[in-house]
Amino acid sequence: MVGAAVRAARRRGGLSQVELAALSGMTQPAIARLERGLVSPTVITLDRIARAMGTDLVIDFEPQLATRSSGGARRRHS
Repeated sequence: MVGAAVRAARRRGGLSQVELAALSGMTQPAIARLERGLVSPTVITLDRIARAMGTDLVIDFEPQLATRSSGGARRRHS
């Protein structure tokens, strides 16, 4: 999910993995692993990538959609 978002933003910005790596201080293999979902980047890493692409990092918590197969009432955590 995060990796796909990074890939989409990189492509929208017209950057290659090599270019993004150079701009963000990372390596191309690290960018590739992130985009494939093989690693879980820290918020600091994501912010560095966002800044390298000239974008802001936005984290948005959205409610999960209830599914019919869940069978039970959803619990609300506070």
